[in-house]
Amino acid sequence: MECFILAGGQSRRFGEDKILFRIGSRRTVEYVIETARKVCDRVALVVKERERFRDIGVEVLEDLLPDRTPLAGILTALKSAEGSRALILGGDMPLIKEEVLRLLMEEFREPVTLFRTNRKVQTLVGVYSKGITELMEEYMKMGGRSVIGFLEVVGFKVIPEERLKEVDPELVSFTNLNTKEDLRTVLERIGWT
Repeated sequence: MECFILAGGQSRRFGEDKILFRIGSRRTVEYVIETARKVCDRVALVVKERERFRDIGVEVLEDLLPDRTPLAGILTALKSAEGSRALILGGDMPLIKEEVLRLLMEEFREPVTLFRTNRKVQTLVGVYSKGITELMEEYMKMGGRSVIGFLEVVGFKVIPEERLKEVDPELVSFTNLNTKEDLRTVLERIGWT
């Protein structure tokens, strides 16, 4: 399977570029890349400015649309995918576990499979069918920008939290690096505090 890591956000709440922020010797997104490489043959970043990622060590794709929305990144990924489906990940989840990704891929059902944690659908840890690309383009042409709004149109499978906790009991995989407080949580989880 191919994996596309979305790295085009603005990092407003973090105060600096969270994707390229160094945690120890590596940047945030490099932790995500490392885990994705364990389960996928192809790993690529989807970004707004390719030049900023020239030394990252994986294929870098520039968003096909100027919109700074995750949906634009997902569309770029699906249009670039060679296979019938793709693993989509957010680039700000340095604690994502290999076992979580394997579970997601094993449980995939058309057209999209995701997790729900703490009653929130995790749209940026999912497997998406390439077959929804045209519908996504139409949705965006009509002004749609919300990933969950689109998913409500096409439908999706949710893997129950109880099943997820079998491979990630504390749900650490879903720790996003959105704020400096989140950074403290990440550092605690990897034992650096």
